Amino acid sequence: MQLENLTSFIGTEVKGIDLREPVSDSDFAVLRDALNQRSLLLFRGQRINEAQHVAFSRRFGPLLGHVLTQFLKKEHPEVYVLSNVSENGKPIGNHKEGWNWHSDLSYKAEPSMGALLYALEVPPVEGDTFFASMHAAYDALDDGMKARIRHLTATHSYANYYGKAFADRNPLTPEQLAATPDVVHPLVRTHPETGRLSLYVGEDVVKQIDGLPPEESAALLAELNAHAISPEFSYRHKWLAGDLLIWDNRCTMHRATPYDDTAYRRVMHRTTVAGDRPF
Repeated sequence: MQLENLTSFIGTEVKGIDLREPVSDSDFAVLRDALNQRSLLLFRGQRINEAQHVAFSRRFGPLLGHVLTQFLKKEHPEVYVLSNVSENGKPIGNHKEGWNWHSDLSYKAEPSMGALLYALEVPPVEGDTFFASMHAAYDALDDGMKARIRHLTATHSYANYYGKAFADRNPLTPEQLAATPDVVHPLVRTHPETGRLSLYVGEDVVKQIDGLPPEESAALLAELNAHAISPEFSYRHKWLAGDLLIWDNRCTMHRATPYDDTAYRRVMHRTTVAGDRPF
């Protein structure tokens, strides 16, 4: 197993490992440490099935489902499908999701620790995913801004996100709304395993910065989001079939990009690792 950094601030490619085989405890300890330090791990050329995907994901912690249960695999409901493909007149996965910058499940009281996204079919062009290091973004703030935001909180809202991202879809059901009430999280988050600080923001899903007048809240949130996604903190991943990406939601944001969904198929499987309450 060899590790090769993708950038100076985020991402490591892991080579020489076949995830169809069990990963030894010693190798997994190296992977876990690399994820804590680098926030993103890439495994190319994998050929795993759903059961192997789930088994490897569970090494990182308990797995979560998703509120959009219609896109979970029946035999392995831990697997959430992202796809533009339809079968028997019904979409097999969620499509056009995540085109804004976000950290997965930040709208939950205990957001996910991380996610493992596996590419089965990808378009030959476009459809890339951007990742940004919130450690690097926080470190680059000046001392005045760090002091200003250190103890502020923000309200994260799935209903707010869904209403903006999927305005052309049916509204959330009462059951889905009840499962995703608004939550409050710190604007500056502490990584529970390393102690490093990072920004904890996002587009659309973050409704407001608490305790500020609406205009000031909107302006500060826009400023922090714009700073967080600067190219100097970002990595753009071009997908190949067989790629498995693991990212740490506690210190990254990401966003998908469009592709020609009338010409190409895209099928991705995602598992989500449970996390704890941000502090």
